[in-house]
Amino acid sequence: RFDTQEVTLNGESFFARAIYWEQDTPFTLSPDFLAIQWMRQNVEGSPVVMEAHTEQYHWGARFSIYTGLPTIIGWPNHQKQQRGGFPLVVSQRARDVTEFYSTISSDQAMELLQKYDVSYVVVGDLERIYYHTAGLDKFQDMVARDSLAVAYDNGSTTVYKVEYTEISRAWAGPQR
Repeated sequence: RFDTQEVTLNGESFFARAIYWEQDTPFTLSPDFLAIQWMRQNVEGSPVVMEAHTEQYHWGARFSIYTGLPTIIGWPNHQKQQRGGFPLVVSQRARDVTEFYSTISSDQAMELLQKYDVSYVVVGDLERIYYHTAGLDKFQDMVARDSLAVAYDNGSTTVYKVEYTEISRAWAGPQR
């Protein structure tokens, strides 16, 4: 699937030249990798990251995989296997990620961020392939309302920092 002309022990070297196909759409992985490197260098602790949900063996959960930070849901079959008694919870998390990126409502999106105590939101090529533009457009409104701040942007992948202020907490209602 990736260029293997350069043989190396560096398991991340493929990022520099890799072109990935998702839903018949090609995109390069290097912008995501730059954002991943930024997170590794600048994010402290174990904050939750919101990122696209895909089927296993696709590019989903990439920030969680390459930073070690928690995300809402990893690969679905792995999650169901490892949490055998909770398949409905795993399925609900997948639906919540889809709802978060797809909804045009900033209020609804903020409620989901609070539900999972999310600190960072990723919007890269993968999110643009999986979710409609109308749903992704709400992030500009959320920045204007001081609920999100652009923490990192390389022109292709943007990482937003969730700004939990008293206003945003009141805006989204009580935490669950």
